[in-house]
Amino acid sequence: MLVARDVREGQVLRLDGELYRVISVTVHSGAAQLSGAVRATVRNLRTGTVTEMRWPLDMRLEDVPLERVELQFLYADPEEVVLMHPETFEQFTVPRSTVERYLPYLKEGASVHAWLYEGQPVDLDMPKQVPLAVASCGAGIRGRAEHTMKEAVLENGMTVMVPQFIQPGDIILVDVETGEYVERLRRK
Repeated sequence: MLVARDVREGQVLRLDGELYRVISVTVHSGAAQLSGAVRATVRNLRTGTVTEMRWPLDMRLEDVPLERVELQFLYADPEEVVLMHPETFEQFTVPRSTVERYLPYLKEGASVHAWLYEGQPVDLDMPKQVPLAVASCGAGIRGRAEHTMKEAVLENGMTVMVPQFIQPGDIILVDVETGEYVERLRRK
């Protein structure tokens, strides 16, 4: 058990029988007649829906320990994603809705870290940012256009807005949660 004021980003909680990962948390301490509260943004690990929660500071919550393992991404079909343990060759299925936001960043056969609960994967542990190659983009605007952006199509088919100096073949860093350009890693 855990007191609400001690909830931290990344923890997994059981709320109403469902598992939720804490995405962000803010603690508001009370003053005088006003009692404090904890506001958290949580994601349901089964459905992938994001919800705002609010608890009193001293409310007791159930935290859930998860096991982190390395699995291999095999494929995704319309309903589920299939992962395999590289040593035991045991295959696991995860509902597609649970990991939908990560699918553009996964390649078949790639290693991925997963969180297991009672021996079953419930979430993926993706890095905050991933490097991707720019497949195509416009020529850009010449002159004083330092702060303007243009569309670029990446190797995984995603379209992101990038600065004018980015060229096809460049490797850029993309934020996994937002899908936005972060920086150029290297020139083609």
